[in-house]
Amino acid sequence: MHQSPYFIKWFPPLLIISTILMVIASANESIPNLIVEQILQYLSLALIAFFILVAYKKEQLLIVPRRNFWLLALGSLCLSVIGSILETIHLFSPPESFSGLYSLALFSLSHYLFLYAIFYRIASKKSFGQHLLAFMDAIILVIFFALIAFHILNELVNPAVNPFPYSLVVIVNTSLGLFVFFYFFFIQDTHWVSRTTLLLLFLSIFIRGIYEISSVYFPAFTMQYLIFSPILIRLAQSAAILWHIDHIIEGTNKSSIVQRAWLPLLSLPLFLHYFLDEDGQKRDVFVILLLLIVRQIFITRQHTSIVHQLDTRNEQLAIRVDRRTEQIKASEQQVIPLFLGHPDPIVRFNKRQEPIFANRAAQRIFGLSAMTIDHWTDELQHVQTALKTKKNHYQNEANQQFELIPIPIKIADTAVGHFLILHDVTERMARQQQIEYHAYHDGLTHIGNRRFLEKTFNEKTSALNYLALIDLDGFKQINDTYGHETGDYILIEVARRLSTELTSGESVYRLGGDEFALLTSAKDEVSLRRRCKVILNQLSKPYQYRGELLRVSASVGVAHHDPETDLEQWLKQADLAMYRVKHQDKNGIGIYHSEIE
Repeated sequence: MHQSPYFIKWFPPLLIISTILMVIASANESIPNLIVEQILQYLSLALIAFFILVAYKKEQLLIVPRRNFWLLALGSLCLSVIGSILETIHLFSPPESFSGLYSLALFSLSHYLFLYAIFYRIASKKSFGQHLLAFMDAIILVIFFALIAFHILNELVNPAVNPFPYSLVVIVNTSLGLFVFFYFFFIQDTHWVSRTTLLLLFLSIFIRGIYEISSVYFPAFTMQYLIFSPILIRLAQSAAILWHIDHIIEGTNKSSIVQRAWLPLLSLPLFLHYFLDEDGQKRDVFVILLLLIVRQIFITRQHTSIVHQLDTRNEQLAIRVDRRTEQIKASEQQVIPLFLGHPDPIVRFNKRQEPIFANRAAQRIFGLSAMTIDHWTDELQHVQTALKTKKNHYQNEANQQFELIPIPIKIADTAVGHFLILHDVTERMARQQQIEYHAYHDGLTHIGNRRFLEKTFNEKTSALNYLALIDLDGFKQINDTYGHETGDYILIEVARRLSTELTSGESVYRLGGDEFALLTSAKDEVSLRRRCKVILNQLSKPYQYRGELLRVSASVGVAHHDPETDLEQWLKQADLAMYRVKHQDKNGIGIYHSEIE
């Protein structure tokens, strides 16, 4: 159940304090019950005024505030306060000096004003048929209870007791309170008060009616046992207002579930009464039956009107459905050619990830014969497998590469499948691979460049532990003597010979000009020198170009890899070893040691 901050904060203390004071007053004869009742009466009126002001202020938070109701309720409370003052004067003054009819009149006006406030709040937007049926149901119940009360009072009270007009006002007030309660109960409104609030308000009206009737017919009993009834009335009203304060929200058009089928059964107790009492006149039974018959006529007419409205709505709905169906068909006629003729292959999948439709481009790719997919080809199954593995690329048997683009299909936020667009990216991937190749390879020799060496070093995918820098000896003279074409030929041939001599795991790079780098591995310096000697022998062999026999040699500097050394330091170490060879004998091998620096 919804937790009610105001209700929990205020009502239990009010109930406990009122109960304690009433028990103390009843147990201690030195404290008159009437004085305690009057004190509690005025305190409760003040608290109810405070609760009404709180509710009025809280209504300002609503988009459509209904604060006029609380102004009317506050006016009703003011009349009750004046009536209470007059009642206090009547109770503590001689009976002949001040009549209690004045306070009753003010209480009645307060009662009527509050009922008008409820009408203003709840029933103003209801249809005439709803008001008519609720009126009939409420009047049947009120007359039924009035007849029962009449028979009971006839048995218990002396017929001579008839303090008119006081008794008439009391009976009218009580009957009207019952009528309004059942009327609003049957009007099926829940956007303002919950059932709990309505029952609490009815309880306060009902207790007031019982108290007033008892004070007319059983004054001694009322003063002795029902003296605190007005306090119970104020407690019920306080509970209703506090409960409402905790549930002030924007209205909703819900319909309360009210069982009305049992109303005709109300005539059974009266029939049973007259079945046992043969002398009784059956006028009240006639009234009940007449009202039930009239009610049934109203219900029949209302049902006929509802059926007519339902038929009209059904016809309108059928027309709207037909129009919508035609619009959907027209949209399909416009969309299907777009789907079929789209240059990219498109496949429509259902919510079970099964392909059901394919456009012409998809039909050619997957070997389908029609738009509707009756059987799955191998290619189609491969695409479905790629989707299940969350891949966004697919390559078919013809080496075409496609980017997979799924587009969800939702109806009212419910997924019903998706379109899969296969965008051909074969040329784009080829261009991307070509760009990547040129970015990491030397344009002349087609071996790796310095950027490729950096990538290999950063990825640390190789277990090679030596870096050899190779610088050609005599290359500048050949380049100056025979031209750049001859120089380019020498560089290409050197790269070819180095690539041919590579063993498993080794890699060669051109760093620029006539400088090359080789990543290799060796167990010790002896095996390292032996490996470098093989490379030098290959590079020192003659180069024949356009009838000319050309010779170059190379100087090699090698450095061992230290895990704490970065690539630039590694290259610098190999470069130092290489230049030591180049400035001495050339065509030799130098190994970096820390003492070189």
